[in-house]
Amino acid sequence: MRYGRENSDAASWYDPADGVVYPAGNTVNAALEEKARREQQDREAAKVLRIDGGRPTEPVRRVAWRKASDFDIKRRKWAWQDRVPLGEVTLWVGHAGIGKSLAAAWLSAQITRGALAGELRGKPAPVMYLATEDSWELSLAPRLLAAGADMDNVLALHTETFVGEDIAEGTLSLAVDIPSLRQAVEKTGARVIVLDALLSAMSGFDLAKQGIVRSLLEPLSRLAQDLAVAVVGVAHFRKSGGTEPLLMISGSAEFGQVVRSAVGFARDPDAEDGSCVMSMIKSNVASLRTPSLRYVVAPASVRAEDGLPTEVGRFELVGESDQDVSALLNHGPVSADEQSERSESRAWLMAYLRDCGGRAEAGDVIRAAEAAGLSKDKVKKARVKIGAKTEKVGFAGRWEWVLPEGAVEGAEDARDIAQAPPAPSGTFQTLCAGACGLPLGDEPDNQGGFHAECHPVGRQ
Repeated sequence: MRYGRENSDAASWYDPADGVVYPAGNTVNAALEEKARREQQDREAAKVLRIDGGRPTEPVRRVAWRKASDFDIKRRKWAWQDRVPLGEVTLWVGHAGIGKSLAAAWLSAQITRGALAGELRGKPAPVMYLATEDSWELSLAPRLLAAGADMDNVLALHTETFVGEDIAEGTLSLAVDIPSLRQAVEKTGARVIVLDALLSAMSGFDLAKQGIVRSLLEPLSRLAQDLAVAVVGVAHFRKSGGTEPLLMISGSAEFGQVVRSAVGFARDPDAEDGSCVMSMIKSNVASLRTPSLRYVVAPASVRAEDGLPTEVGRFELVGESDQDVSALLNHGPVSADEQSERSESRAWLMAYLRDCGGRAEAGDVIRAAEAAGLSKDKVKKARVKIGAKTEKVGFAGRWEWVLPEGAVEGAEDARDIAQAPPAPSGTFQTLCAGACGLPLGDEPDNQGGFHAECHPVGRQ
């Protein structure tokens, strides 16, 4: 027998190397292929039944099941009650310049001080923060400082690649760095991870292709669930308009499909105080009836390393709102009906305050307005329009709304005054959202845009 050639003279031939008899006419190469097939069959059989009773040495995939009764029931936990869940990825989405990054810095500051209602209330925790669009020295650190963060509890997230004796810093990649990120979270005890911007951690991929976004976000979601951390990914709306916020997220429509929670940010063109609105645009873990919040970006100043002040924007909540981001993104010209409602709100408030002698407790005004079918937001706007001032009176600090001088005696028709422009104001005043809805002034006890006793994120 000559290897590699046919042996046509023999009816069969025997290979002493493996103890197998092969048919006549086979080349050695064909014999080796048949041997490989036989070995593969042996391995497949070994997966099904091991003679020694041991477990298979190679991975085996099969369909399996568990009874629903085998699962422990766990309580939903929140980094920020009803808005940012622990164990999930939450998107913060809005157009450029709307204050998303400032809001992320504010959220991080609250977590580091244990100031938000939720599971971490009274439990300061570290925050891991990936910043790819802003400088830490010029923007991120000043913002966090202005927001009151415990700076030792904010951890700037990056990657390190060792090349010989050199270390190159880079940006986190969801495609390759999830195992290392998991180790970092376990080591630091971080409870919130901020990815600003989320797309920077997904670079190098065609996100428009079906399944790409899902393949990158699902491992991140598993990390969040396994370690009970909240992941906040900051993203942008496309410049082109749309009617559905989740379909407007830049990069791919899959973002809205994969995440369980999303918060939208939008400008309110009709807000007298220049405020914007943040609201839930998706939540599979909380009620979509969670109230929208109104906020402003206020100027702030922090001291730089050279001892001189540097200016920075600061995110401040100013109350709840009956507006929502979906409606604001599709905002059109004010209709005649809406103008009529606003006029009626101003007329009602003017008449109510005149009937009360020109002044009334803020809480009573809001309750009466709601009983009359007016929202808190509308009556607050009406107060600004008619020029009513706010005053804190009494030892307990009760807030009252007060008509301008001469409004009670000098007006023949409340509707005339309601149409008048607001009284001039020397400076912008941020309004509180609690029971008072009044300016914060220079009180030392206000918290991020609220009076201490009215702060909504402090409610349990």
